[in-house]
Amino acid sequence: MRRLATVFSIVLLGIIGIWYTNSHQADQYRGQSQMSMMQQQALDQVMAEDLAITTSMFIDQLRNQLLRWSERDLSNEEFVEKFQEELIKHHHFEAFAVVNGEKFESIAGELHQQDLEKLTNSIDGLDSSDPYTKNGNEYMLVGCNLENGKKVIGEVDLSFVKKYVRDLAHVVDANGNLFIGGKDTELEFEGEGIHRYGAKQQVPELGWNIVVQSDPNAVDADPHYIEHEVIISFAEGVNGRQWIEHSPLTLVKNGGPYYVVRDETRPTDQMVYELSLLEEVDTVEPNYIVTKQAQVPFVRRQGDLVPNDEFYEQYQWNLSQIFAEIGWNITGGGEDVPIAILDSGVDPNHEDLQDRILMGYNAFKDDGEFYDEHGHGTHVAGIAAAATNNVLGIAGVSWHNPLMPVKVLNEKAEGTAFEVANGIRWATDNGAKVINMSLGDTYNSRIMHDAIRYAFRNDVVLIAASGNDNVETPMFPAAYDEVIAVSAVDSKRHKAIFSNYGRHIDVTAPGEHIPSTFLDNSYVMMSGTSMAAPHVAGLAGLIRSINPELSNVEVAEIIRSTANDIGPAGFDPYYGFGEINVVKALQELRN
Repeated sequence: MRRLATVFSIVLLGIIGIWYTNSHQADQYRGQSQMSMMQQQALDQVMAEDLAITTSMFIDQLRNQLLRWSERDLSNEEFVEKFQEELIKHHHFEAFAVVNGEKFESIAGELHQQDLEKLTNSIDGLDSSDPYTKNGNEYMLVGCNLENGKKVIGEVDLSFVKKYVRDLAHVVDANGNLFIGGKDTELEFEGEGIHRYGAKQQVPELGWNIVVQSDPNAVDADPHYIEHEVIISFAEGVNGRQWIEHSPLTLVKNGGPYYVVRDETRPTDQMVYELSLLEEVDTVEPNYIVTKQAQVPFVRRQGDLVPNDEFYEQYQWNLSQIFAEIGWNITGGGEDVPIAILDSGVDPNHEDLQDRILMGYNAFKDDGEFYDEHGHGTHVAGIAAAATNNVLGIAGVSWHNPLMPVKVLNEKAEGTAFEVANGIRWATDNGAKVINMSLGDTYNSRIMHDAIRYAFRNDVVLIAASGNDNVETPMFPAAYDEVIAVSAVDSKRHKAIFSNYGRHIDVTAPGEHIPSTFLDNSYVMMSGTSMAAPHVAGLAGLIRSINPELSNVEVAEIIRSTANDIGPAGFDPYYGFGEINVVKALQELRN
């Protein structure tokens, strides 16, 4: 069930558009593989752009931090000692110095005179070194000039770059040297640099090239459920735990009315068939696996409310495109309308999220430890409701709605229908008014649908991503009638190349090159319908903040009826009722 991955992780999860693999479909396969190859090249380009823009954001973050530090009074010895402690705790900097000519005026960490000779690259006011290795880790120097004629420089640990690039791409420095490489590299290097490559995107601040080269033969061959396991619920009056204890089944976990059971001696399909014949069993199904799923300038209008967040002006085209800046004059959200993020968890210590988090839940462990080990959930949460107008990082669609992280995906951004269903019920029972689900699969799980109906009956607004395979095949939970299904558009309001479509699509939202929060106080660019859905969740939070008495059906109708009709006139399978419009939706409540 590895379908709804973000494009950022699309290579890692092996989502390649090859649909025909049987030998008797060889002719169809050859024709389809050509289309798949073209589509994959386009998807690779989107990923390369995401990674390159993320690196640019990283460099901006470093430059801004250096300039902030340069304003400190580093002549005070007691202050310098505290600054040394601050530097040690920083996620990216190893050393910092202010230089006057060739003289170090102040220094924290280890920097030496000869280090200045490493700053051989200079682009648009930013000096940088080539990456170098020290103590087994990659570092680089960055520096910028101050108005007083001095220079501020810092030594940067590149672990973050390696972490988000992972094995998705190859990174080549300004001199054509490969210093971060993905698996099974086929890049060839000559005196002029790259000889053969896939999709390539330059990081303009550094002169680096990021190259994405997917395996054209990769196929998602993993099973879509956990073998030897099923989820069951029991007929009224049956004590499920006792029944299991007297059966050959092993209880794995239970939550609400559902039990996950295992039998190593029987395959999953046999277990489903045999258990379905028993009068005591009400529902039985496989334990399906569920996974996650450059901008056009805008002319601002008089009266737009523009936040002061670090990356807003340069990178967050997406919020201008949905007219959030005018809508924020009406409301920035309310603290009594929690938005639940069903995902891989959320980083509770992120500077742009920690004040927004209300409480959370771990559906794997049945406790409150919702820490994000992957990053996907942290990114989704920031889009919906990052702290806004706080100078730092990014702006969220909502400024004030609290976040409720519900961890239903693990460190690989994978979970099962059991965790998702359990998470939906927990969020509903603990006061969530909106639930965002940037996850899914093509299998229609009755267990999951029961939980969706439970939340819907309890007046929760349910939102889900439509999927990233560029197919019409319905994804669940997005395709359920109770859920607002969201497709993705780019900065030109065109359908994103990866976005799924179909008659079940309700609305669309920006989903390509979306900046948001990531692990360890970082910010990255991701693409996917996973990114489009939380735009709608944030809007639902704003609507309910103005009028908490609106039902979930009424909220969904406002979102659909106020969307901007794009594409073919009227409802269509690519954009649904259109792209969400924050100000029109909020103005509707004033009429």
